[in-house]
Amino acid sequence: MADNKEILDERALLKKYLGQYYSARNKKKQLESRLQTFRQDMIGTKGMQYSPVPHSQTNSVGDGPASMVIRAMEIEEQIESQKEQMAATMLNVMKLMDFLPVDSTERLILEYRHIDCLSWKQVCKAMHMTRTPCNEHYNAGIDKLLEYKKVKKILEEFEAEQNPSTT
Repeated sequence: MADNKEILDERALLKKYLGQYYSARNKKKQLESRLQTFRQDMIGTKGMQYSPVPHSQTNSVGDGPASMVIRAMEIEEQIESQKEQMAATMLNVMKLMDFLPVDSTERLILEYRHIDCLSWKQVCKAMHMTRTPCNEHYNAGIDKLLEYKKVKKILEEFEAEQNPSTT
């Protein structure tokens, strides 16, 4: 029973490792969306603030636009950083894929899922298979990767990075 749990844990860890690129890509999309929203907000922002309340200072210059520009620049820097992280995670995922035969169905399905970031529906359509055989090939690819000592070593290092307090 412990061996079965260990295998399931290794599979889950490998899937998490392979999912790094997908997560990095989604984070980049989120940052780009945030930047677009900020830019739209900046279009309507004015430098002068007027108050309808009598006896108030009506010509106070707000720092809203300046802080918005700085915030937009910070988001752009985050996007660039995220692009670098995406490239690194894609290379990591592709290194693992190289352990599988180039023309194998398992590798193709894993690439569709973790590099091309396709949904299961899209994978099934691309492979001309139903969900069950696609899952069987996917799991076979995962199991095949776990047979390699180098893959297990990479996963141990990844797990140590994810849980620094357990070392």
